[in-house]
Amino acid sequence: MRKLLALACLTALYSCGGPTEADLTALAPTETFQDDTFLSAATQKRALIVTAHDDDLVGMSGTIAKLQQNGWDIKQITFTSESPERDTALVQAAQLIMDDVEFIWKAHDQRRSDFSQTEAPYMPIAKAEIDKVFNKAELAQLLTQKINDYNPTVIFTMDSEIGGYGHPEHVLISQLVADLFNSGTIKAGHIYQTVYPDSMEDKILKERLTKQLEEWGYPNPYMLALEAYNSDGMPEPTTQVNIQEQANTKMEFIRSFREEELNAIGKFIPMFQDFDAETYFKVFDREFFRVITKE
Repeated sequence: MRKLLALACLTALYSCGGPTEADLTALAPTETFQDDTFLSAATQKRALIVTAHDDDLVGMSGTIAKLQQNGWDIKQITFTSESPERDTALVQAAQLIMDDVEFIWKAHDQRRSDFSQTEAPYMPIAKAEIDKVFNKAELAQLLTQKINDYNPTVIFTMDSEIGGYGHPEHVLISQLVADLFNSGTIKAGHIYQTVYPDSMEDKILKERLTKQLEEWGYPNPYMLALEAYNSDGMPEPTTQVNIQEQANTKMEFIRSFREEELNAIGKFIPMFQDFDAETYFKVFDREFFRVITKE
């Protein structure tokens, strides 16, 4: 009898207490945007991912996997973390979707010693404070050298408005890359900023994440970021990329992170550990980007 009950649970997948496919579908994006045509048609295939942290690219990792499968050269540059084990884990995970990872600039060492950090480092601060806290001139010089040496066709970053959920280092990197791009200091044709459409922001970041963090006794940095950055949220997507064929690769990449990073990722890519790749990315079958081009 017990064996039959266990089999019934497996057959029904999550009917014995776990999240259901209906729970997942309730968080799915409801908007539709123009399908991307630039990446599929590009003849110069060099992509550079510029992030503050190793896991900042998970929301774009299906697109990155698609580019690799289509013959692109792909590299990520990111801050050196406080943990050599964490950096080693990224190097191993990156082999699934790109060619190389380079660690640059320890953000922690660049925070001004007279900056009073009263909150966790991921909590948002005013953009004027970001300019004061970090040695932006040194970082700008380093990024310019690294980007121009690689000479990418496209640069992928997080959004420069609130950095996904408000982390000041996300905003620092993404805004700096956008500024260098708009001033013509770095060589690239396009910037693709990974974003959520409004429906995903509302359901995942405003509602679900707020409730989850309140239960644990923590504020939601996303909600605080809206105020700190005087923002309505991430920029509106301008294009979408279907990544359903990359479902297995994306899931394998995400799940290759350490447990600590997996727990953080699960706040923004909810329930990914509860479903197989085909089921999960049948629901979340698109990635969304705000594209910035040369004026």
